[in-house]
Amino acid sequence: MSSSGEVKAVEVRSPSDIDFVFPNGFSFFEPYLQYFIRETIGAGGEAYVSRTSEGNISGLFVYDCSEKTGTIYTRSKEAFDYFYELRPANFLFAELKTEHESEVYDIYTIDLENLAIVHRFSHEISIAEEGDVDEIGQFMASAHPGINKRWVNVALKEGERCFFVRLGKEIAGLGWLSIVNNIGRLHSLHVKPQFRRIGIGEDILFARLLWLRSKRARSAFSEISRDNSPSSRIAMKGRMTPSGTIFQYFKKDSSGEMDRKS
Repeated sequence: MSSSGEVKAVEVRSPSDIDFVFPNGFSFFEPYLQYFIRETIGAGGEAYVSRTSEGNISGLFVYDCSEKTGTIYTRSKEAFDYFYELRPANFLFAELKTEHESEVYDIYTIDLENLAIVHRFSHEISIAEEGDVDEIGQFMASAHPGINKRWVNVALKEGERCFFVRLGKEIAGLGWLSIVNNIGRLHSLHVKPQFRRIGIGEDILFARLLWLRSKRARSAFSEISRDNSPSSRIAMKGRMTPSGTIFQYFKKDSSGEMDRKS
Protein backbone atom coordinates (compact mmCIF):
# COMPACT_ATOMS: atom_id res chain seq x y z
CA MET A 1 0.00 0.00 0.00
CA SER A 2 1.15 3.54 -0.82
CA SER A 3 -0.11 6.71 0.79
CA SER A 4 0.32 10.44 0.47
CA GLY A 5 -1.45 12.72 2.92
CA GLU A 6 -5.04 11.50 3.01
CA VAL A 7 -4.72 9.50 -0.22
CA LYS A 8 -4.11 5.79 0.12
CA ALA A 9 -3.66 3.53 -2.87
CA VAL A 10 -3.14 -0.18 -3.42
CA GLU A 11 -1.80 -1.93 -6.48
CA VAL A 12 -4.33 -4.02 -8.37
CA ARG A 13 -2.84 -7.39 -9.28
CA SER A 14 -5.99 -8.55 -11.07
CA PRO A 15 -9.36 -6.90 -11.85
CA SER A 16 -11.00 -9.65 -9.81
CA ASP A 17 -9.19 -8.33 -6.72
CA ILE A 18 -11.35 -5.20 -6.62
CA ASP A 19 -15.04 -4.75 -5.95
CA PHE A 20 -15.68 -2.18 -8.66
CA VAL A 21 -18.50 -0.14 -7.16
CA PHE A 22 -17.98 3.44 -8.25
CA PRO A 23 -19.69 6.61 -6.98
CA ASN A 24 -22.15 8.24 -9.36
CA GLY A 25 -20.40 10.22 -12.09
CA PHE A 26 -17.00 8.71 -11.32
CA SER A 27 -15.92 8.50 -14.97
CA PHE A 28 -17.29 8.53 -18.50
CA PHE A 29 -15.21 5.39 -19.03
CA GLU A 30 -16.70 3.45 -16.11
CA PRO A 31 -18.04 0.57 -18.28
CA TYR A 32 -14.51 0.03 -19.60
CA LEU A 33 -12.40 0.39 -16.46
CA GLN A 34 -12.06 -3.29 -15.60
CA TYR A 35 -11.23 -4.00 -19.24
CA PHE A 36 -8.54 -1.29 -19.28
CA ILE A 37 -7.00 -2.74 -16.12
CA ARG A 38 -6.96 -6.26 -17.54
CA GLU A 39 -5.39 -5.13 -20.82
CA THR A 40 -2.80 -2.94 -19.08
CA ILE A 41 -1.72 -5.68 -16.66
CA GLY A 42 -1.65 -8.18 -19.53
CA ALA A 43 0.80 -5.95 -21.39
CA GLY A 44 3.10 -5.75 -18.36
CA GLY A 45 1.70 -2.55 -16.87
CA GLU A 46 0.40 -1.60 -13.45
CA ALA A 47 -2.89 -0.45 -11.95
CA TYR A 48 -3.64 1.29 -8.66
CA VAL A 49 -6.86 2.20 -6.87
CA SER A 50 -7.35 4.79 -4.13
CA ARG A 51 -10.17 4.94 -1.61
CA THR A 52 -11.69 7.49 0.70
CA SER A 53 -11.63 7.04 4.48
CA GLU A 54 -15.10 5.51 4.12
CA GLY A 55 -13.73 2.86 1.75
CA ASN A 56 -15.23 4.26 -1.45
CA ILE A 57 -13.15 4.30 -4.63
CA SER A 58 -11.80 7.81 -5.21
CA GLY A 59 -9.36 7.18 -8.05
CA LEU A 60 -7.91 4.66 -10.47
CA PHE A 61 -4.56 4.79 -12.25
CA VAL A 62 -3.44 2.52 -15.10
CA TYR A 63 0.19 2.78 -16.17
CA ASP A 64 2.13 1.28 -19.07
CA CYS A 65 5.66 0.64 -17.82
CA SER A 66 7.08 0.25 -21.34
CA GLU A 67 5.63 3.44 -22.82
CA LYS A 68 5.75 5.37 -19.54
CA THR A 69 2.23 6.61 -20.13
CA GLY A 70 -0.93 6.28 -18.09
CA THR A 71 -4.47 7.40 -17.41
CA ILE A 72 -5.87 8.78 -14.16
CA TYR A 73 -9.58 8.23 -13.55
CA THR A 74 -10.82 10.44 -10.74
CA ARG A 75 -12.90 13.50 -9.86
CA SER A 76 -10.67 14.17 -6.83
CA LYS A 77 -7.83 16.68 -7.14
CA GLU A 78 -6.04 15.00 -4.23
CA ALA A 79 -6.15 11.60 -5.95
CA PHE A 80 -5.04 13.18 -9.24
CA ASP A 81 -2.04 14.86 -7.61
CA TYR A 82 -1.02 11.63 -5.94
CA PHE A 83 -1.19 9.54 -9.12
CA TYR A 84 0.38 12.33 -11.20
CA GLU A 85 3.57 11.96 -9.17
CA LEU A 86 3.42 8.20 -8.62
CA ARG A 87 5.38 7.09 -11.71
CA PRO A 88 7.72 8.74 -14.25
CA ALA A 89 5.69 9.44 -17.37
CA ASN A 90 6.02 10.97 -20.80
CA PHE A 91 2.36 11.92 -20.65
CA LEU A 92 -0.81 11.13 -18.73
CA PHE A 93 -4.49 11.32 -19.59
CA ALA A 94 -7.23 12.39 -17.20
CA GLU A 95 -10.80 13.66 -17.31
CA LEU A 96 -10.01 16.19 -14.59
CA LYS A 97 -8.83 19.63 -15.71
CA THR A 98 -5.96 20.93 -13.56
CA GLU A 99 -3.32 23.65 -13.60
CA HIS A 100 -0.83 21.51 -15.54
CA GLU A 101 -0.27 22.13 -19.25
CA SER A 102 -2.51 19.89 -21.29
CA GLU A 103 -3.89 19.13 -24.72
CA VAL A 104 -7.65 18.71 -25.10
CA TYR A 105 -9.20 15.56 -26.55
CA ASP A 106 -12.88 15.56 -27.44
CA ILE A 107 -14.90 12.42 -26.71
CA TYR A 108 -17.08 11.75 -29.76
CA THR A 109 -20.10 9.52 -29.23
CA ILE A 110 -22.81 7.94 -31.35
CA ASP A 111 -26.09 6.17 -30.54
CA LEU A 112 -26.16 3.03 -32.67
CA GLU A 113 -29.55 1.65 -31.68
CA ASN A 114 -31.70 4.03 -33.72
CA LEU A 115 -29.27 5.03 -36.44
CA ALA A 116 -29.34 4.00 -40.09
CA ILE A 117 -25.74 3.63 -41.31
CA VAL A 118 -25.34 4.10 -45.05
CA HIS A 119 -21.94 4.28 -46.72
CA ARG A 120 -20.49 3.50 -50.12
CA PHE A 121 -17.07 1.93 -49.65
CA SER A 122 -14.15 2.82 -51.89
CA HIS A 123 -11.71 0.26 -50.51
CA GLU A 124 -11.75 -3.36 -49.40
CA ILE A 125 -11.74 -3.71 -45.62
CA SER A 126 -10.02 -6.60 -43.85
CA ILE A 127 -10.13 -7.65 -40.20
CA ALA A 128 -6.79 -8.75 -38.77
CA GLU A 129 -6.27 -12.45 -38.16
CA GLU A 130 -3.50 -14.35 -36.38
CA GLY A 131 -1.28 -14.34 -39.47
CA ASP A 132 -1.43 -10.53 -39.66
CA VAL A 133 -0.10 -9.90 -36.14
CA ASP A 134 3.54 -9.22 -37.07
CA GLU A 135 2.63 -6.84 -39.90
CA ILE A 136 0.07 -5.05 -37.74
CA GLY A 137 2.67 -4.73 -35.00
CA GLN A 138 5.17 -3.18 -37.41
CA PHE A 139 2.56 -0.73 -38.66
CA MET A 140 1.64 0.30 -35.11
CA ALA A 141 5.31 0.76 -34.18
CA SER A 142 5.88 3.04 -37.17
CA ALA A 143 2.67 5.02 -36.57
CA HIS A 144 3.17 5.26 -32.80
CA PRO A 145 6.90 5.26 -31.98
CA GLY A 146 7.58 3.89 -28.51
CA ILE A 147 4.41 1.78 -28.38
CA ASN A 148 4.47 -1.21 -26.05
CA LYS A 149 5.28 -4.07 -28.43
CA ARG A 150 3.21 -6.48 -26.34
CA TRP A 151 0.03 -4.47 -26.79
CA VAL A 152 -1.06 -5.81 -30.20
CA ASN A 153 -1.07 -9.44 -29.08
CA VAL A 154 -2.77 -8.59 -25.78
CA ALA A 155 -5.44 -6.48 -27.50
CA LEU A 156 -6.30 -9.23 -29.97
CA LYS A 157 -6.45 -11.84 -27.20
CA GLU A 158 -8.82 -9.56 -25.28
CA GLY A 159 -11.17 -9.52 -28.26
CA GLU A 160 -10.25 -6.22 -29.92
CA ARG A 161 -10.62 -6.02 -33.68
CA CYS A 162 -8.23 -4.32 -36.08
CA PHE A 163 -9.74 -3.18 -39.39
CA PHE A 164 -7.31 -2.33 -42.18
CA VAL A 165 -7.02 -1.43 -45.84
CA ARG A 166 -4.26 -2.89 -47.95
CA LEU A 167 -3.12 -1.18 -51.15
CA GLY A 168 -0.74 -3.31 -53.17
CA LYS A 169 1.44 -5.23 -50.73
CA GLU A 170 1.29 -2.82 -47.81
CA ILE A 171 -1.20 -1.77 -45.19
CA ALA A 172 -2.29 1.75 -46.02
CA GLY A 173 -4.37 2.44 -42.93
CA LEU A 174 -5.98 0.77 -39.96
CA GLY A 175 -8.22 1.39 -36.97
CA TRP A 176 -9.01 -0.58 -33.81
CA LEU A 177 -12.21 -1.21 -31.92
CA SER A 178 -13.32 -2.94 -28.76
CA ILE A 179 -16.75 -3.71 -27.37
CA VAL A 180 -17.44 -3.90 -23.64
CA ASN A 181 -20.88 -3.96 -22.00
CA ASN A 182 -22.44 -3.36 -25.44
CA ILE A 183 -20.46 -0.14 -25.84
CA GLY A 184 -17.92 0.20 -28.63
CA ARG A 185 -14.68 2.12 -28.49
CA LEU A 186 -13.02 3.26 -31.74
CA HIS A 187 -9.36 4.15 -31.42
CA SER A 188 -5.91 4.31 -33.03
CA LEU A 189 -7.07 5.22 -36.53
CA HIS A 190 -4.02 5.92 -38.67
CA VAL A 191 -3.54 6.24 -42.42
CA LYS A 192 -0.07 6.51 -43.93
CA PRO A 193 0.55 10.04 -45.26
CA GLN A 194 0.90 8.95 -48.90
CA PHE A 195 -2.55 7.32 -48.79
CA ARG A 196 -4.54 10.11 -47.19
CA ARG A 197 -7.43 12.05 -48.77
CA ILE A 198 -8.71 9.04 -50.74
CA GLY A 199 -11.37 7.92 -48.26
CA ILE A 200 -9.50 5.20 -46.37
CA GLY A 201 -10.10 6.66 -42.91
CA GLU A 202 -13.80 7.13 -43.62
CA ASP A 203 -14.14 3.56 -44.91
CA ILE A 204 -12.46 2.18 -41.78
CA LEU A 205 -14.75 4.23 -39.55
CA PHE A 206 -17.94 3.03 -41.21
CA ALA A 207 -16.73 -0.57 -41.32
CA ARG A 208 -16.23 -0.49 -37.56
CA LEU A 209 -19.61 1.17 -36.92
CA LEU A 210 -21.37 -1.44 -39.06
CA TRP A 211 -19.53 -4.24 -37.25
CA LEU A 212 -20.61 -2.83 -33.90
CA ARG A 213 -24.20 -2.62 -35.12
CA SER A 214 -24.01 -6.29 -36.16
CA LYS A 215 -22.96 -7.12 -32.58
CA ARG A 216 -25.88 -5.10 -31.19
CA ALA A 217 -23.73 -2.44 -29.58
CA ARG A 218 -25.87 0.34 -28.10
CA SER A 219 -23.36 3.12 -28.64
CA ALA A 220 -19.74 3.90 -29.44
CA PHE A 221 -17.18 6.53 -28.55
CA SER A 222 -13.79 7.77 -29.68
CA GLU A 223 -11.25 10.12 -28.12
CA ILE A 224 -9.77 12.54 -30.66
CA SER A 225 -7.27 15.32 -30.11
CA ARG A 226 -8.76 18.73 -30.80
CA ASP A 227 -5.66 19.40 -32.91
CA ASN A 228 -6.38 16.36 -35.09
CA SER A 229 -8.84 17.97 -37.49
CA PRO A 230 -8.72 15.16 -40.12
CA SER A 231 -9.86 12.54 -37.57
CA SER A 232 -12.48 14.93 -36.19
CA ARG A 233 -13.89 15.46 -39.69
CA ILE A 234 -14.05 11.69 -40.27
CA ALA A 235 -15.87 11.17 -36.97
CA MET A 236 -18.44 13.83 -37.83
CA LYS A 237 -19.00 12.24 -41.25
CA GLY A 238 -19.95 9.14 -39.31
CA ARG A 239 -22.47 11.29 -37.36
CA MET A 240 -20.45 11.15 -34.17
CA THR A 241 -20.72 14.25 -32.00
CA PRO A 242 -18.53 15.72 -29.22
CA SER A 243 -20.02 14.99 -25.81
CA GLY A 244 -17.15 15.33 -23.37
CA THR A 245 -13.45 15.99 -22.97
CA ILE A 246 -10.32 14.34 -21.66
CA PHE A 247 -6.92 15.98 -21.16
CA GLN A 248 -3.44 14.84 -22.09
CA TYR A 249 -0.83 16.11 -19.62
CA PHE A 250 2.82 16.30 -20.62
CA LYS A 251 5.13 15.68 -17.69
CA LYS A 252 8.24 17.83 -17.14
CA ASP A 253 11.67 16.24 -17.01
CA SER A 254 14.30 17.15 -14.42
CA SER A 255 15.43 20.18 -16.44
CA GLY A 256 11.91 21.61 -16.46
CA GLU A 257 11.38 20.97 -20.20
CA MET A 258 8.21 19.40 -21.42
CA ASP A 259 8.71 15.79 -22.48
CA ARG A 260 6.50 15.16 -25.53
CA LYS A 261 7.94 11.86 -26.65
CA SER A 262 5.24 9.36 -27.52
